[in-house]
Amino acid sequence: MNDLGKRIRKLRREKNLTLAELAGERLTKGMLSLIENGKAQPSIESLHYIAERIGVEVSTLLNDNNVEQLRVLLFEIEEDFKKISNPYIKKDIKKMKQMYEKIQIHREKLLGNHYEEIRLLDIATRLETFLHIDDDPSTMYDVIEFYEKIHAYNQVIHCFSFLGSTAFNRNDYRIALQFMQEGEKRVHPFLHLIDKLSILDMHYILTVLYAAIDDKTNTQRHLELALKIAHENKIYYRLDDFYRFTLSQAIGEGDEVKSRYYLEKLTQHAAFTEDKAATSMLAFFKAHYANNIEKNYKQVPSFASYLDYSIDLEEKKDILILYKIEEAYSYWAQGLYKEAIESSKNIEIPSYVHHPTDLAIMYQGFAIRALSHLELGEKELAKSEILYAYQGVNDFPDTLYKSFIQQAYEKIQYGKRAR
Repeated sequence: MNDLGKRIRKLRREKNLTLAELAGERLTKGMLSLIENGKAQPSIESLHYIAERIGVEVSTLLNDNNVEQLRVLLFEIEEDFKKISNPYIKKDIKKMKQMYEKIQIHREKLLGNHYEEIRLLDIATRLETFLHIDDDPSTMYDVIEFYEKIHAYNQVIHCFSFLGSTAFNRNDYRIALQFMQEGEKRVHPFLHLIDKLSILDMHYILTVLYAAIDDKTNTQRHLELALKIAHENKIYYRLDDFYRFTLSQAIGEGDEVKSRYYLEKLTQHAAFTEDKAATSMLAFFKAHYANNIEKNYKQVPSFASYLDYSIDLEEKKDILILYKIEEAYSYWAQGLYKEAIESSKNIEIPSYVHHPTDLAIMYQGFAIRALSHLELGEKELAKSEILYAYQGVNDFPDTLYKSFIQQAYEKIQYGKRAR
């Protein structure tokens, strides 16, 4: 900081300014003297004020040599950040702590004057949230304003997406949507400056969030906008996400034609990409289609062949759980209650699953197990299982899965027949 003080003094004298003239109304002459002598550290606001009074950029006060140093650091951090597949599992938490410590060494230099500084501050803010160090959104709003000053509107979208995802992960769906609506509004005048992938991301997230609060009109609107952008620009990014979303909607609505069409699209996409996770997800979707559209329960166990056990099950365990729920459903529907219980015995809800529809599907697994216990005369076990599922979906939008759980609850608790 002594070098900073020396640079301020040198520039002040070059401009023929006295201490009092530079201090102006926002700093005292004494404080400025301490800063110049390296005995006090200026705040970010004071640094910007001093730079403005002298008529230079803040980077001039800080010395541009720092930029190259931060650029090297950013390259390293970006490479490490790309490798974080799930910020809530142990191995990635360890990586994030190491990254955060590297950034913290340079934290006082991150004042938002260059892209490198802004991006490092951006990543540090995300890491603080993931590591539960600080989850105050005001820091990310500072980052957003810095990005806006350099017209980095792609990054503005990503920042609002992060704020939205933070609220979403707490199941605060409406707050998550408010963040994304604000982001959409702020970048709207600058859409011509934003790449199509970022716009596609924005519409996908808005689609998912509107669905989470059961706003069917806006869900469909953003889904159609996204698919239009993807088709017109021949973009395959996120296409599997949109196919999965649309297929889930179609099956939930009992639309056989639409369900078959998007199941074929999803199958083709998995074959084209040769992605192991995408192929494994076919086990669930084909079983889901067979159970709910075709009612071909005997075929469901054969879809286990799509599961690839070489993928990291700590990260992708929802894939196996979703398939096992469908397998249990098929056994239950055939009256094979012991097999249904066996298939569903390891069902749990991963901590990273938050969308109401995904959660409802998983809670349905407990309802299937409850109904199977009931048929085997194990009523107390049935009551325990169904109560957990029923309370879990109580505040969720109406879906095929919620309806199944509610009917199971009424049957187990009150002896009512399914409607």
